[in-house]
Amino acid sequence: MEGRPKNAGRRTFLGKLAVVGAAGAAGTVVPVGALMPLAAGAAETQRLTIVSYGGDYQASQNKAYFVPFGKLNPNLTITQDSPESDAKLKAMVTAGHVTWDVAIVADNFGLDADSQWLEPIDYSIIDKNSFLPGYAGKYRVGADVEATVLAYRKDRFKGAAPSKLADFFDLKAFPGKRCAWKYAPSGIFEAALIADGVPADKLYPLDIPRAFKKLSTIKEQLVWWDTGAQSEQLLTSGEVDLGLVWSGRALHGAETAPIALTWNQWLTLSAYWVVPKGTKNKQLAMQAIKSFTSPQAQSELTKYLPYGPTNKNAVNTVDPKYKGNLPTDHFDNRIVINFEWWNENLKAVDPQFQQWLLS
Repeated sequence: MEGRPKNAGRRTFLGKLAVVGAAGAAGTVVPVGALMPLAAGAAETQRLTIVSYGGDYQASQNKAYFVPFGKLNPNLTITQDSPESDAKLKAMVTAGHVTWDVAIVADNFGLDADSQWLEPIDYSIIDKNSFLPGYAGKYRVGADVEATVLAYRKDRFKGAAPSKLADFFDLKAFPGKRCAWKYAPSGIFEAALIADGVPADKLYPLDIPRAFKKLSTIKEQLVWWDTGAQSEQLLTSGEVDLGLVWSGRALHGAETAPIALTWNQWLTLSAYWVVPKGTKNKQLAMQAIKSFTSPQAQSELTKYLPYGPTNKNAVNTVDPKYKGNLPTDHFDNRIVINFEWWNENLKAVDPQFQQWLLS
């Protein structure tokens, strides 16, 4: 999702995709049989507009989610839009002209502080108890589980390989260039503090001065990236020896270069479904989210993307293609980034980060 503020690029491996309606993209996709059609009484034509991030990410969602939902509901017309923009969603709600019914958003949006922009999730329609811990909020439900992982060049470390976040900061044991996302809430501060001995459950409030001190120990060896494509290129070209990168990018790069990744410690990234406040299709939007987060639909998505399901009943039914390299295969090793804290503190921390980068 390259167009999303800061953390968008991890979802668009293959560039932009023309926006298509679900019915027009049906192709040979077979609907997931266990998904249920809309309730009786909805015989008239209905319309639903879904916005996501475009690229391979949205193409995969289309195959796994949108087409099956449309096929099960032949009186439903699905229109897709992209890329999602939090600012555009807010503007629609403010103007009282909401044209999106269901939207995908990143970790930093859809929190309780965003209540003025969003409809509460209707848990009389969606089964709240079916989600993994932390993925069923008041105004959002988890769409998929993603990750920032430690990835490295296997040809550069022929003995012991990097296996934990502390190794990213260990220039003696693991010399060489390393890369990280040039974005304060990317997990780089959390990684620095974990490497400096702070327990994962004691990270917040973040000790920013301590994190900067740890980051400064590797500053001269750090190469910063702005998009997922850049991070992958840095590793595949050999410009860096190791990096903190999105797991999907690491796996994609490993198809053509000697790249490995470790799941011993990883930092959370996720996508969430929300419903903009004021949509005329609120109940239909909730029915769609119910379908998109069903075990069958989420398992189907793992045929196309290395992202874990948020429905706990789908965790053990994923496609074997990425089995072992899904974040949910290593859920107990996750380090959860607290975006409530970041939303409250980003305005204070980011200027310090920018100054440190230039110092």
